[in-house]
Amino acid sequence: MTESSGTNPFKQLSQFVPPMALRSVTSRDGLGVYASSDTLYKGAVFGRDSLEVAEDLLDTNRALTRRILLTLGSLQGELDNPTNEEEPGRIVHEYRQRKVDGKPLRGEQLTIYERLASAWGEENGSIAYYGSIDATPMFVRAVGRYVHRYGERLLQEKVTLLRSYGSELPVTLSMRIIVENALSWLNTALNRSESGLLEFKRRNDAGDFNPNQAWKDSRESYVHTSGELANHSGPIASIEVQGLVYDAFQTAASLFPQKSEYYLHRAQELRDRTIELMWQPDQQYFALGTDYDNAGKLRTIRTRMANAAALLDSYFFYDLPEEARKQYVSGIVRTIMSHDFLTDAGIRSRAISESELIPFWDYHGSFVSWPKETYDIAKGLRRQGFPALARQLENRLLNVCLRNLAYPEFVFVDETGVVLPVRPTKREHAGLVIDAPNRPEVVQAWTVSAIVAIIKQRTRAKLLGPASRSLQAPWQRQLETELFAASRYMDRHFNPVTLRNSYPTRDFKLKKSA
Repeated sequence: MTESSGTNPFKQLSQFVPPMALRSVTSRDGLGVYASSDTLYKGAVFGRDSLEVAEDLLDTNRALTRRILLTLGSLQGELDNPTNEEEPGRIVHEYRQRKVDGKPLRGEQLTIYERLASAWGEENGSIAYYGSIDATPMFVRAVGRYVHRYGERLLQEKVTLLRSYGSELPVTLSMRIIVENALSWLNTALNRSESGLLEFKRRNDAGDFNPNQAWKDSRESYVHTSGELANHSGPIASIEVQGLVYDAFQTAASLFPQKSEYYLHRAQELRDRTIELMWQPDQQYFALGTDYDNAGKLRTIRTRMANAAALLDSYFFYDLPEEARKQYVSGIVRTIMSHDFLTDAGIRSRAISESELIPFWDYHGSFVSWPKETYDIAKGLRRQGFPALARQLENRLLNVCLRNLAYPEFVFVDETGVVLPVRPTKREHAGLVIDAPNRPEVVQAWTVSAIVAIIKQRTRAKLLGPASRSLQAPWQRQLETELFAASRYMDRHFNPVTLRNSYPTRDFKLKKSA
């Protein structure tokens, strides 16, 4: 798919080697990882992106995972500041510095920095913005998974809050206190929610920044089935965020046994409320989320997005009665592996049957697939007892990345499921002109970590042997066999000829009028 890109193939090949790709997004300033090594997010630390990388690499790169957690702990919010949406205990969404790895910003990176600084403020040559609803519960979960894997020593480590460096009295806290502060923020945010769910609402309306504070933050990502955008004048709850909060409270019950009863109760309350508001019996699938109409009435956003499948890689269904767990898990798996979502690249962000809701190819919509989301779903399928389906999604990710010699932020996928190249053509004529507001970053950190994790897992499986299907319950085995037979089988392709045949080039240009 890279024939028309005009880029240097040797440079592409060198940056595609997994260790080099990971090195390209790893901070030499000791900040963990940057979101990408391309243009928009080069040198920028994003909370959720870093945590995604940490979870992907937990079993294979302990040092980098630890560094990510310590970095985000050191950037935890201390004050209440509406300008940058900082709140005590909240984990940072985006952190940028005027100097990255010892070099001052130049060109487009500097332009981006100064635009953000004008909206969010700047302190000591850096910007810290906290407008993310999911980074805080994800941080708690990631710390819990690290402690479960490597022991409690991490909780005893101390970090100096980065924004207190250079002051007469720098603030130093243990990671245990950092986690407690994050849980305090979660409790406060839930207590002020009328719906009983963790909701987001932007406090700083300066500039033209997107109002959505979950990972699908494009302006159009929260849309009703009528085509009406979600009402951003009130709070919005997103389905996958509730799974993160549930996991955070389960983690808290394990890390702080003296408060386990309280945290387990909060987790169950949240799960029950989420199912009550978002499970759609007629679709056998979860809704995207909730918002409020102009009269303040709570309503459900019934649009079918892939977000709900993120619940598979959580503990959300574990303590339910077996029949209830079977109903919810089966509904998600059957939906997400259907023609509505499954493509040659992985999983669509929005169901193809709802592609008319937005009049262009929005980058969290029906014509895009995000490797990060596909891998989250693959991990969830494996966790819920569907290893063959998980492997099919992983094969698609490996093929797309190898075909493009890239680790893309997302890829465009047409209505039939055919994958477009990562890079638009530079030729005068293109077979397809699409109306889309964004082009993907070419080397995205959480795509790199997904590929590294898949390769490591498969290497380990070769040594230990594949997991036995006898561990599956009869309903899991039956459902997996049915869906596997109904979907297009995709092998992992090493041979360039078979890879090109499976992923033919379809040149396109971006219109960018959206």
